[in-house]
Amino acid sequence: MKKILLLFIICSTSVSAQKLALDTQSSMITYKAKHMAHAWEGSHQKLQGLAVMDSVGLQQIAVKGAVRDFDSKNANRDSHALEVLEALQFPEVRFFSSEIQRLDSNQVVFSGTLVFHGISLAKSIQAQYQKTDNGFRLSGTFDFQATDFEVDLPSFLLVKINDRIEIDFDLNFLSRS
Repeated sequence: MKKILLLFIICSTSVSAQKLALDTQSSMITYKAKHMAHAWEGSHQKLQGLAVMDSVGLQQIAVKGAVRDFDSKNANRDSHALEVLEALQFPEVRFFSSEIQRLDSNQVVFSGTLVFHGISLAKSIQAQYQKTDNGFRLSGTFDFQATDFEVDLPSFLLVKINDRIEIDFDLNFLSRS
């Protein structure tokens, strides 16, 4: 699937399009989850991604990460999350968009597909857009319901965790030239 997505992005862009790669060192996604007894978060700093720009602007974006690379700083919690999320069967979370709307010079909306736990759902994500010397940076927050992706919510003290998961992202795309 990784090769197909990459091939799709490369083949569907014009010769004048510029491809930018996600900078793994300066990009991160953080999830926030809650239970009535406590809240926690985990981060992912090993993301992969591509963006395609042409003379009109940003045309496509694809970001993915391995579920195993989310780190909550609690090995027991992370191990249990891998079981709950069936990471061996569904090892990645992915987002792809080719419908990008520029709201103003600093905001964009990505309408695309979020793939998580083997389920693909349409998702619109608003982001702050900041041009940099050699690319651009996207940052923002969105949320989703874990049960929309058929995740069986784990329980603690006979109470399931909250269904709503919040995602914060800071993605830095750099020119490949």
